[in-house]
Amino acid sequence: MKYRLVMTVLLAGVAGLYIPLNRTLTGGVTLATPLDAWIPLWPVWVFPYLLCLPAWVGGLVWAAWKMDERLFRSFISAGLFVLLSATLFYYVFPTYVQRPVVTGNSWAAHLLELVYKNDKAYNAFPSGHVYQTALISLFYNRLYPRHQWFWIGIVVIVALSTLFTHQHYLPDPIGGLAIAWLGYRFGIYMHPQKI
Repeated sequence: MKYRLVMTVLLAGVAGLYIPLNRTLTGGVTLATPLDAWIPLWPVWVFPYLLCLPAWVGGLVWAAWKMDERLFRSFISAGLFVLLSATLFYYVFPTYVQRPVVTGNSWAAHLLELVYKNDKAYNAFPSGHVYQTALISLFYNRLYPRHQWFWIGIVVIVALSTLFTHQHYLPDPIGGLAIAWLGYRFGIYMHPQKI
């Protein structure tokens, strides 16, 4: 159990590298496509966007508690691969989003303004929301295979939330899905599962 606790804390710590980069990066590029201009800003999507934060913590804790040893080691290996790769990419090739002005006086609009204020525009590609959610969903699909459509649905909702809140451009969630899949395959390769 000590190993699982150490690995869980390590993975959470590596995920935390996002914050100093998000706060200190400058320069870089945007990966906006012509299609991004057609994506509306829907502040209500800030709710699934923010629900990811406690879901990731819960997903990590549940993995440490419920996964068998081999699957847990695969999960940790995959998580470290994805988080370190994304962090390196953010540092070497900074990307950011040009956010719109949030209009309206709804609670969702105010909450989205709060997100904009506290989460700087950097670390756009690949989308951390998507790669963390997709990676957890891929492993949870192994743990609970009867709920495949549930896991797919969660990833789709999170990807849409990154777009409809204008926290990301179209290439960002696609990059998040790609790096999550690579990390998943890496984790399974490093610790092959019993058939």
